[in-house]
Amino acid sequence: MNKNQAVNFVISLLPKNRIFLLTASLGVGKTTFVKSLSKKLKIKDKVISPTFIIWQKYNFKFKDKDYVLNHIDLYRLRTRDILKLDFEQELKKRKNIFFIEWGEKLKKFLSRKKINFIEIIIKINKVKNNSRIFIIKK
Repeated sequence: MNKNQAVNFVISLLPKNRIFLLTASLGVGKTTFVKSLSKKLKIKDKVISPTFIIWQKYNFKFKDKDYVLNHIDLYRLRTRDILKLDFEQELKKRKNIFFIEWGEKLKKFLSRKKINFIEIIIKINKVKNNSRIFIIKK
C-alpha cells in the first residue's frame, strides 16, 4: 500500500492498537510517515524528527478523547537504554499511542512481555520512481 493508504489504515486501528513499530532503512521515510499521520490526526504542533531528542510527545484529540502521540527514535539507543526512560510506565497509560522508529529493537521485549504491537515496514519501490511501499503486520 502507499503512504496515504497506510496512514488511513493505521488511523482505523486507533486507539485499540497503541504501539506501532516503524521498520525501515535509514532515510526511507519513517519520520515522514509520522508527520503525515500527525497531520491527518490534526496535531497542531510541528512534528520533527526525534533522532537527537529521542522522544517527542504531541497531544491530540481522537473520537472526543485526549491522547498523546509518542514519537520515539531508537537509532542510537539499545533496548535497555529506552527502558531506563520510563518506557514501561508510559506503556501502561492508555492515553499514550507510540510510533517507534527502529522499532525492531523492541520486538523481543514487547513479545516477551506479551504486549501487542503493529509493525509498519517501509521499503523503497525501485521499479516505481523510488516510491514507498508500506507493509503493516499485526
